[in-house]
Amino acid sequence: MPRIRATAFILLSLLAGCVTPLPQDAPLQVMVPVLYATNRSVGDDTATGPTYSSSRGPISYGSASVALSTRKQGQSPFADWSRWQARREGTQNRNELVQLEAMDSHSFASLLDNEAARYGARDVLLYVHGFRRDFEIVAVETAAIAYETNVDAIPMFFSWPSSNSVFGYVSDTTNMRWAAADLRDMLHYLLAQNGIGKVHVIAHSLGGNGLLEALDGLSRDKTAKTSKLGEIILASPDVDTDLFRREFLPALRKLGVRTTLYATDSDFPLQTSQRVNRVRRLGDAKSEIFIADGVETVVYSDVVTLFNSHDAHVEIGDVQADLHYLIADGRGAAERPTLEPVDTDQGRYWRAQPYANRY
Repeated sequence: MPRIRATAFILLSLLAGCVTPLPQDAPLQVMVPVLYATNRSVGDDTATGPTYSSSRGPISYGSASVALSTRKQGQSPFADWSRWQARREGTQNRNELVQLEAMDSHSFASLLDNEAARYGARDVLLYVHGFRRDFEIVAVETAAIAYETNVDAIPMFFSWPSSNSVFGYVSDTTNMRWAAADLRDMLHYLLAQNGIGKVHVIAHSLGGNGLLEALDGLSRDKTAKTSKLGEIILASPDVDTDLFRREFLPALRKLGVRTTLYATDSDFPLQTSQRVNRVRRLGDAKSEIFIADGVETVVYSDVVTLFNSHDAHVEIGDVQADLHYLIADGRGAAERPTLEPVDTDQGRYWRAQPYANRY
């Protein structure tokens, strides 16, 4: 991409993220606690806690405290800053990772039990990130999803060793596939916890490959409590469409889980991936709107621009509102007021509409 076009792309992306300020009584930041599992290698401790690199390591666990700006998110109508602890000492209008606490598997299990016991059987909302993400960015994205969707679930993320480099696509693809077995085992562990209700999963971009491989493995594991799987959400998945149809869709049908695919026709990263891989990507609605039994496809082109389409689940309130209806309320596409049906010769898909136009 020429330097001028690349610079314009970055500037317009930043402008697209601007939002209207909240009332003056809202704090600049709120504290959002999230849990994590990672197979990144552990580095030296810092003032905020351990560091996690882009190298491979054994699975480890912990908790993170994220200071989230109340003025920098997607403006979902369901975001409620009063639900979270205000960070009164926070004077910066920004998102930041404040603290990390690493845990062994036993301490992590106890923390999960305590969280679940406090609310009774409680759901988990698990986020699997995509290409070019470091650990801190993923922690912040997870907190933002929890804040904007306002789902009553324990927010958690699985972070695999992404290189966080635009030139690291090949290594990220390899590392995501390597990490899928750990993701499968971690899901198996979560599903086995008596105090946990449903486990909902959002996988973004390249992370969709790891999730689908993990679910494929669980579909063949008779010891896995797959009945506790909740909503399976593929957000802008950088997944081979033909491979999904042949290999992964049968596994999803076997599991009996509802799968929601979010796609758009203006996803620049997926269109680039398609040129690199020379095969269609599942989340690219420009090349094909994927329609099949067992998948509810949502095309959100009407609520995004070219510059924020790939990360709409984090940046766009209209998409986050639809996620609220899906996860918090358990509504299928036909029941969600944020969507309109589109019937084609291949079947029906759904188009996301601006939330404000629905009411």
